[in-house]
Amino acid sequence: MSLKHRVSQQLSDLLAYVLIPLIAVVTPGSFSRWLLRRVSAWRWFLSGSAEQALAGAARHDRVGNQDEWLRDWKRVELLDFRDLYMMLFWRGRTVLSEIDCSQPIGDVRGLPMVGMHWGPGISVLRYLDAAGLQPAFPYRPPEGELLRSRPFYYLASHLAERYLAKTLGQGAVPVGGAGKVVSGLLAGKGSICVLMDAPPMSGRGTEQRTVLGRPARFNTGFPDLLAESGKDYFLWAMNLSEDGSLRKQLELSGPNRGGSREDFLDHFAEFLDLHLHGRSWHWRIWHAEGQLWH
Repeated sequence: MSLKHRVSQQLSDLLAYVLIPLIAVVTPGSFSRWLLRRVSAWRWFLSGSAEQALAGAARHDRVGNQDEWLRDWKRVELLDFRDLYMMLFWRGRTVLSEIDCSQPIGDVRGLPMVGMHWGPGISVLRYLDAAGLQPAFPYRPPEGELLRSRPFYYLASHLAERYLAKTLGQGAVPVGGAGKVVSGLLAGKGSICVLMDAPPMSGRGTEQRTVLGRPARFNTGFPDLLAESGKDYFLWAMNLSEDGSLRKQLELSGPNRGGSREDFLDHFAEFLDLHLHGRSWHWRIWHAEGQLWH
Protein backbone atom coordinates (compact mmCIF):
# COMPACT_ATOMS: atom_id res chain seq x y z
CA MET A 1 0.00 0.00 0.00
CA SER A 2 1.46 3.36 -1.05
CA LEU A 3 2.01 6.22 1.39
CA LYS A 4 -0.61 8.27 -0.48
CA HIS A 5 -3.17 5.49 -0.12
CA ARG A 6 -2.43 5.03 3.60
CA VAL A 7 -2.78 8.75 4.25
CA SER A 8 -6.08 8.84 2.31
CA GLN A 9 -7.42 5.86 4.27
CA GLN A 10 -6.52 7.34 7.66
CA LEU A 11 -8.02 10.71 6.71
CA SER A 12 -11.19 9.02 5.47
CA ASP A 13 -11.42 7.00 8.68
CA LEU A 14 -10.88 10.08 10.84
CA LEU A 15 -13.71 11.88 9.06
CA ALA A 16 -16.11 8.93 8.77
CA TYR A 17 -15.68 7.36 12.19
CA VAL A 18 -14.82 10.32 14.44
CA LEU A 19 -15.31 13.87 13.13
CA ILE A 20 -18.52 13.57 11.08
CA PRO A 21 -20.32 11.56 13.79
CA LEU A 22 -19.24 14.14 16.39
CA ILE A 23 -20.60 16.94 14.19
CA ALA A 24 -23.87 15.01 14.02
CA VAL A 25 -24.09 14.93 17.80
CA VAL A 26 -24.21 18.75 18.03
CA THR A 27 -26.27 19.59 14.93
CA PRO A 28 -29.90 18.96 13.89
CA GLY A 29 -30.59 15.51 12.47
CA SER A 30 -31.66 16.94 9.10
CA PHE A 31 -28.33 18.78 8.76
CA SER A 32 -26.24 15.72 9.57
CA ARG A 33 -28.15 13.66 7.00
CA TRP A 34 -27.55 16.42 4.43
CA LEU A 35 -23.84 16.37 5.31
CA LEU A 36 -23.69 12.61 4.81
CA ARG A 37 -25.33 12.93 1.40
CA ARG A 38 -22.71 15.48 0.36
CA VAL A 39 -19.55 13.71 1.54
CA SER A 40 -20.70 10.31 0.22
CA ALA A 41 -20.31 11.74 -3.30
CA TRP A 42 -16.57 12.45 -2.80
CA ARG A 43 -14.78 9.87 -4.91
CA TRP A 44 -11.65 9.69 -2.74
CA PHE A 45 -13.58 9.41 0.52
CA LEU A 46 -13.57 5.85 1.93
CA SER A 47 -12.48 4.78 -1.53
CA GLY A 48 -10.46 1.74 -0.41
CA SER A 49 -13.25 0.13 1.61
CA ALA A 50 -15.98 1.12 -0.85
CA GLU A 51 -14.15 -0.21 -3.91
CA GLN A 52 -13.30 -3.44 -2.08
CA ALA A 53 -17.00 -3.88 -1.35
CA LEU A 54 -17.91 -3.08 -4.97
CA ALA A 55 -15.43 -5.65 -6.26
CA GLY A 56 -16.96 -8.30 -3.99
CA ALA A 57 -20.49 -7.46 -5.08
CA ALA A 58 -19.53 -7.47 -8.77
CA ARG A 59 -18.32 -11.07 -8.44
CA HIS A 60 -21.86 -12.17 -7.59
CA ASP A 61 -24.37 -9.74 -9.09
CA ARG A 62 -24.75 -6.87 -11.51
CA VAL A 63 -24.09 -3.60 -9.70
CA GLY A 64 -25.42 -1.17 -12.32
CA ASN A 65 -24.02 2.36 -12.13
CA GLN A 66 -20.80 1.99 -10.16
CA ASP A 67 -20.64 5.61 -9.00
CA GLU A 68 -24.15 5.39 -7.57
CA TRP A 69 -23.35 2.02 -5.95
CA LEU A 70 -20.24 3.47 -4.24
CA ARG A 71 -22.18 6.53 -3.09
CA ASP A 72 -24.99 4.44 -1.62
CA TRP A 73 -22.57 2.06 0.10
CA LYS A 74 -20.88 5.05 1.75
CA ARG A 75 -24.24 6.43 2.85
CA VAL A 76 -25.06 3.20 4.66
CA GLU A 77 -21.65 3.12 6.34
CA LEU A 78 -21.73 6.77 7.39
CA LEU A 79 -25.31 6.67 8.66
CA ASP A 80 -24.69 3.63 10.84
CA PHE A 81 -21.79 5.26 12.67
CA ARG A 82 -23.54 8.63 12.83
CA ASP A 83 -26.44 6.86 14.54
CA LEU A 84 -24.03 5.11 16.92
CA TYR A 85 -22.54 8.35 18.19
CA MET A 86 -25.92 10.03 18.50
CA MET A 87 -27.32 7.14 20.54
CA LEU A 88 -24.29 7.15 22.83
CA PHE A 89 -24.35 10.91 23.33
CA TRP A 90 -27.98 11.56 24.27
CA ARG A 91 -29.44 12.00 20.77
CA GLY A 92 -31.12 8.61 20.57
CA ARG A 93 -34.61 10.10 20.30
CA THR A 94 -33.64 11.80 17.03
CA VAL A 95 -32.30 8.54 15.59
CA LEU A 96 -35.44 6.61 16.53
CA SER A 97 -37.68 9.29 15.03
CA GLU A 98 -36.03 8.61 11.65
CA ILE A 99 -37.15 4.95 11.56
CA ASP A 100 -40.34 3.91 9.76
CA CYS A 101 -41.47 0.36 10.54
CA SER A 102 -43.39 -1.87 8.14
CA GLN A 103 -45.67 -3.19 10.91
CA PRO A 104 -46.23 -2.60 14.63
CA ILE A 105 -42.99 -3.33 16.47
CA GLY A 106 -44.96 -4.92 19.29
CA ASP A 107 -45.66 -7.87 16.98
CA VAL A 108 -42.15 -9.19 17.60
CA ARG A 109 -42.51 -9.27 21.39
CA GLY A 110 -40.91 -12.42 22.77
CA LEU A 111 -39.95 -13.72 19.33
CA PRO A 112 -36.49 -14.05 17.75
CA MET A 113 -35.58 -11.54 15.03
CA VAL A 114 -33.28 -12.96 12.37
CA GLY A 115 -31.42 -10.58 10.10
CA MET A 116 -28.19 -10.01 8.24
CA HIS A 117 -25.37 -7.48 8.10
CA TRP A 118 -27.65 -5.14 6.23
CA GLY A 119 -28.07 -1.38 6.06
CA PRO A 120 -27.70 1.07 8.96
CA GLY A 121 -29.03 -1.50 11.39
CA ILE A 122 -27.30 -0.64 14.65
CA SER A 123 -30.28 1.46 15.78
CA VAL A 124 -32.67 -1.50 15.77
CA LEU A 125 -31.56 -2.59 19.25
CA ARG A 126 -32.29 0.83 20.72
CA TYR A 127 -35.60 0.82 18.85
CA LEU A 128 -36.55 -2.52 20.45
CA ASP A 129 -35.36 -1.39 23.86
CA ALA A 130 -37.43 1.82 23.66
CA ALA A 131 -40.48 -0.35 22.90
CA GLY A 132 -39.85 -2.42 26.04
CA LEU A 133 -39.05 -5.62 24.13
CA GLN A 134 -35.93 -6.62 26.14
CA PRO A 135 -33.62 -7.18 23.15
CA ALA A 136 -30.52 -9.36 23.20
CA PHE A 137 -27.76 -9.72 20.63
CA PRO A 138 -24.85 -12.15 20.14
CA TYR A 139 -21.88 -10.24 18.67
CA ARG A 140 -18.22 -10.56 17.75
CA PRO A 141 -15.91 -8.11 19.60
CA PRO A 142 -13.66 -5.93 17.41
CA GLU A 143 -10.36 -7.49 16.41
CA GLY A 144 -7.37 -6.02 18.26
CA GLU A 145 -5.21 -5.91 15.13
CA LEU A 146 -7.45 -3.13 13.79
CA LEU A 147 -5.90 -0.82 16.37
CA ARG A 148 -2.60 -0.89 14.48
CA SER A 149 -3.90 -0.65 10.93
CA ARG A 150 -7.05 1.47 11.30
CA PRO A 151 -7.09 3.11 14.75
CA PHE A 152 -10.06 5.43 14.07
CA TYR A 153 -12.18 2.56 12.80
CA TYR A 154 -11.13 0.51 15.82
CA LEU A 155 -12.22 3.35 18.11
CA ALA A 156 -15.66 3.45 16.52
CA SER A 157 -15.95 -0.36 16.72
CA HIS A 158 -15.04 -0.21 20.41
CA LEU A 159 -17.74 2.44 20.92
CA ALA A 160 -20.21 0.09 19.23
CA GLU A 161 -19.33 -2.55 21.83
CA ARG A 162 -19.96 0.02 24.59
CA TYR A 163 -23.30 0.87 23.00
CA LEU A 164 -24.31 -2.80 23.10
CA ALA A 165 -23.41 -3.08 26.77
CA LYS A 166 -25.19 0.17 27.62
CA THR A 167 -28.35 -0.70 25.68
CA LEU A 168 -28.63 -4.42 26.34
CA GLY A 169 -26.80 -5.10 29.60
CA GLN A 170 -26.53 -8.87 29.98
CA GLY A 171 -28.32 -9.23 26.67
CA ALA A 172 -25.07 -8.32 24.89
CA VAL A 173 -23.49 -11.75 24.38
CA PRO A 174 -19.98 -12.16 22.86
CA VAL A 175 -19.91 -15.14 20.48
CA GLY A 176 -17.75 -18.13 21.28
CA GLY A 177 -19.23 -20.57 23.77
CA ALA A 178 -22.44 -18.56 23.83
CA GLY A 179 -24.75 -21.42 22.89
CA LYS A 180 -26.07 -22.00 26.42
CA VAL A 181 -26.63 -18.28 26.90
CA VAL A 182 -28.48 -17.96 23.58
CA SER A 183 -30.58 -21.01 24.45
CA GLY A 184 -31.56 -19.33 27.71
CA LEU A 185 -32.40 -16.11 25.89
CA LEU A 186 -34.65 -18.01 23.49
CA ALA A 187 -36.49 -19.44 26.46
CA GLY A 188 -37.03 -15.96 27.92
CA LYS A 189 -39.54 -13.22 27.19
CA GLY A 190 -37.22 -10.89 25.29
CA SER A 191 -36.62 -10.48 21.55
CA ILE A 192 -33.22 -11.84 20.58
CA CYS A 193 -31.63 -10.48 17.37
CA VAL A 194 -29.34 -12.76 15.37
CA LEU A 195 -27.39 -12.08 12.16
CA MET A 196 -27.42 -15.33 10.22
CA ASP A 197 -25.09 -14.31 7.37
CA ALA A 198 -21.94 -14.10 9.52
CA PRO A 199 -19.11 -16.17 8.00
CA PRO A 200 -19.03 -19.58 9.73
CA MET A 201 -16.61 -19.95 12.63
CA SER A 202 -13.99 -22.69 12.36
CA GLY A 203 -15.08 -26.04 13.73
CA ARG A 204 -18.79 -25.19 13.83
CA GLY A 205 -21.52 -27.09 12.01
CA THR A 206 -22.65 -25.60 8.68
CA GLU A 207 -25.06 -26.22 5.83
CA GLN A 208 -25.06 -24.89 2.27
CA ARG A 209 -27.83 -22.98 0.55
CA THR A 210 -27.86 -21.22 -2.82
CA VAL A 211 -27.58 -17.42 -2.73
CA LEU A 212 -27.06 -15.37 -5.91
CA GLY A 213 -26.69 -18.60 -7.84
CA ARG A 214 -23.78 -19.98 -5.81
CA PRO A 215 -23.53 -22.21 -2.72
CA ALA A 216 -23.18 -20.23 0.50
CA ARG A 217 -22.38 -21.74 3.88
CA PHE A 218 -24.35 -20.90 7.05
CA ASN A 219 -23.86 -21.77 10.70
CA THR A 220 -26.34 -24.32 12.02
CA GLY A 221 -25.97 -23.57 15.74
CA PHE A 222 -28.74 -20.99 16.03
CA PRO A 223 -31.13 -22.78 13.63
CA ASP A 224 -30.82 -25.90 15.80
CA LEU A 225 -31.54 -23.92 18.97
CA LEU A 226 -34.49 -22.20 17.31
CA ALA A 227 -35.95 -25.53 16.16
CA GLU A 228 -35.58 -26.92 19.70
CA SER A 229 -37.32 -23.87 21.17
CA GLY A 230 -40.36 -24.31 18.92
CA LYS A 231 -40.73 -20.53 18.64
CA ASP A 232 -41.95 -18.62 15.63
CA TYR A 233 -39.62 -15.92 14.33
CA PHE A 234 -39.39 -12.73 12.29
CA LEU A 235 -36.97 -11.85 9.51
CA TRP A 236 -35.89 -8.22 9.47
CA ALA A 237 -33.81 -5.75 7.48
CA MET A 238 -33.01 -2.07 7.98
CA ASN A 239 -33.21 -0.38 4.58
CA LEU A 240 -32.34 3.12 3.46
CA SER A 241 -35.45 4.99 2.35
CA GLU A 242 -35.74 5.23 -1.41
CA ASP A 243 -36.34 9.00 -1.44
CA GLY A 244 -32.70 9.86 -0.69
CA SER A 245 -33.54 11.45 2.67
CA LEU A 246 -31.41 8.92 4.62
CA ARG A 247 -34.34 7.98 6.78
CA LYS A 248 -34.50 4.28 7.63
CA GLN A 249 -37.19 1.69 6.97
CA LEU A 250 -37.32 -1.29 9.33
CA GLU A 251 -38.74 -4.17 7.30
CA LEU A 252 -40.33 -6.97 9.30
CA SER A 253 -41.38 -10.26 7.70
CA GLY A 254 -43.40 -12.60 9.86
CA PRO A 255 -44.26 -14.15 12.11
CA ASN A 256 -42.90 -17.25 10.43
CA ARG A 257 -43.67 -20.67 11.80
CA GLY A 258 -40.74 -22.26 13.59
CA GLY A 259 -39.87 -25.71 12.35
CA SER A 260 -36.87 -27.69 11.25
CA ARG A 261 -33.37 -26.37 10.72
CA GLU A 262 -33.67 -27.13 7.03
CA ASP A 263 -36.86 -25.13 6.56
CA PHE A 264 -35.45 -22.18 8.47
CA LEU A 265 -32.24 -22.08 6.40
CA ASP A 266 -34.23 -22.34 3.16
CA HIS A 267 -36.32 -19.36 4.23
CA PHE A 268 -33.39 -17.23 5.37
CA ALA A 269 -31.32 -17.93 2.25
CA GLU A 270 -34.29 -16.89 0.09
CA PHE A 271 -34.64 -13.68 2.14
CA LEU A 272 -30.93 -12.85 1.78
CA ASP A 273 -30.95 -13.63 -1.94
CA LEU A 274 -33.99 -11.44 -2.54
CA HIS A 275 -32.38 -8.45 -0.82
CA LEU A 276 -28.98 -8.80 -2.42
CA HIS A 277 -30.50 -8.69 -5.91
CA GLY A 278 -30.55 -5.04 -6.88
CA ARG A 279 -29.78 -3.56 -3.43
CA SER A 280 -26.39 -5.07 -2.74
CA TRP A 281 -24.87 -1.82 -1.44
CA HIS A 282 -26.80 -2.42 1.78
CA TRP A 283 -24.73 -5.52 2.63
CA ARG A 284 -22.04 -4.60 5.14
CA ILE A 285 -19.62 -7.52 4.79
CA TRP A 286 -18.69 -7.72 1.11
CA HIS A 287 -15.06 -7.69 2.29
CA ALA A 288 -15.70 -11.17 3.73
CA GLU A 289 -17.78 -12.61 0.88
CA GLY A 290 -15.13 -15.25 0.16
CA GLN A 291 -15.82 -16.77 3.58
CA LEU A 292 -19.54 -17.16 2.95
CA TRP A 293 -19.43 -18.37 -0.66
CA HIS A 294 -17.10 -21.24 -1.52
